[in-house]
Amino acid sequence: MGKKKEMKKLQDQALANLYMVGLEHKQLVRKTSQERGSFDWEELLSDYELEGLYKVRKDRRYASLTVELYAIIEQLLKDIYSVIYDAVYVQTPDVNVILDLEKKLNDYLKFDNNTKLLADLRSFIIHEDFSLKKARKSENINITSNNKNLFKRLLKDAEGYIKNIEFK
Repeated sequence: MGKKKEMKKLQDQALANLYMVGLEHKQLVRKTSQERGSFDWEELLSDYELEGLYKVRKDRRYASLTVELYAIIEQLLKDIYSVIYDAVYVQTPDVNVILDLEKKLNDYLKFDNNTKLLADLRSFIIHEDFSLKKARKSENINITSNNKNLFKRLLKDAEGYIKNIEFK
């Protein structure tokens, strides 16, 4: 299989992973909605318990979904690196992996979208406090939209980023 076809296959797999994260986000929103219908007692108790769990852990779920978006892009770039260089990517300590991979792949690929916000949020969540709310309100990031709207934006940006990776 040619490198272009292999890269397209990797992009499709990453988009499928994004789709699954998007579904989980929709479930999170649905299970924690302020609008409540009547409770159907025929529902499985595990769904009811899941609703309570999501409400209690809502901010942490948003944080983990944000980290997962970053991980999907990072893994895609590592896989593309392996296809192009026929070698495993070796991470440099204290370097943003996505930015490093973009730099190393820049001679071969065109990247159309910016991942700085996602990288900044991920770094705060991982290294400071596992909370998307605290990350977006932090001094360096300072985003006023709520978790739900910010995550929708990040999901859309990640999808655009993946779709727009092209050979030069």
